[in-house]
Amino acid sequence: MKSIINIKFLFRFLYICLLIQLSAGVVPGDWPAIDKPPPITPEFSSLVDFTKVADAPVRTLNDKCQTDDQFCYWSCTNCVRNETDIITCPNVGDWGLTLDDGPSEFTTDILNFLDAKNIKVTFFVVGSRVYERPDILLRAFNAVNHLTHLTLIKGHQIGVHTWSHPSLTTQTSEQIVAELEWTAKVIKAVLGVRPKYMRPPFGNYDDRVRDICKQLGYKVVIWDRDTNDWMSDEDKTFELPWVEANFSQWVKEPKAGHISLEHDLYQGAALQVPSVIPIVINGGYSIKQVGTCLGDNNFYQGNITNANTTIPVKPSTSVTPVSVSQPYASIKSIPSAPPSSSPSGTSTSAVKNSSAIKSTNLNYFIWLIIIGAILFNSVFF
Repeated sequence: MKSIINIKFLFRFLYICLLIQLSAGVVPGDWPAIDKPPPITPEFSSLVDFTKVADAPVRTLNDKCQTDDQFCYWSCTNCVRNETDIITCPNVGDWGLTLDDGPSEFTTDILNFLDAKNIKVTFFVVGSRVYERPDILLRAFNAVNHLTHLTLIKGHQIGVHTWSHPSLTTQTSEQIVAELEWTAKVIKAVLGVRPKYMRPPFGNYDDRVRDICKQLGYKVVIWDRDTNDWMSDEDKTFELPWVEANFSQWVKEPKAGHISLEHDLYQGAALQVPSVIPIVINGGYSIKQVGTCLGDNNFYQGNITNANTTIPVKPSTSVTPVSVSQPYASIKSIPSAPPSSSPSGTSTSAVKNSSAIKSTNLNYFIWLIIIGAILFNSVFF
């Protein structure tokens, strides 16, 4: 019995060491510049047969919506392909709560709250943010519901939300692949898993994006309840209590299955999460990860374990968020149709070049501690 407890203690110790190493950002690797479209690579492009991708046009942000929607452009017409698009949880009473654009410094407080309430949600993460804050992503992935003899319980669901947060229909097909695959690569570097679910920034996608995602093994997740909480970061007339008010109204409607959209990138938006969760629960809903509400217990591609195999690079400098100006209408009540999740354009972070950080003595020191702990446990216990 003592040996079993010691082994569990050892695994928890190794996990803490891994968090320390991720925070230090000392493992070598080369990654794209933060918040810039990542490079197109033959390795990633070869994963898609572009002859089997819909010939939808590469759009611009100034394109007007057309009534003749040949390519099921959700951003304009709310067109849905039922065989591929995930808009709601299928079962009445299930609520898929999702958070986009992190991980950020504000994600930690959300995780603290969710852990205390034994609630799991879905995070659609931006590759550039993962590169900056791999320790927070790892914590979300390994979030502890409770402790049973120091056993770590599987954490929150992690999904792809592109590397630089562009409107995907404005990108070439090769650029779309790069946005998705660089994000999946950095997630796998941190967690050892490749996500099965993705969300297009701003809900901007059409048949061309769908076809690419399908070939890459991704399920496209949108939403049917949008809080518009991103406005709080840019529009001083946006009142944060509207977020809570919308949830209060939603739970009074005829009960259905829902997927709601919030953001953990902005402080004001992040602060609303602890307020809205009791509203959903008291309204008779069960909060679930998107994969769980769909009946899918494997959120990742391939044979998945909760082990973490490699560690990503952390940039040597932090990125200071800046606002991107974009006109929009303030929304004080529930929109009649899902609007864009944030203003069209690139991610709201300053663009900076990043460079790989090579191994240091700290890296070797940490691994020396890990190896020493393993040997100590095996010899004395």
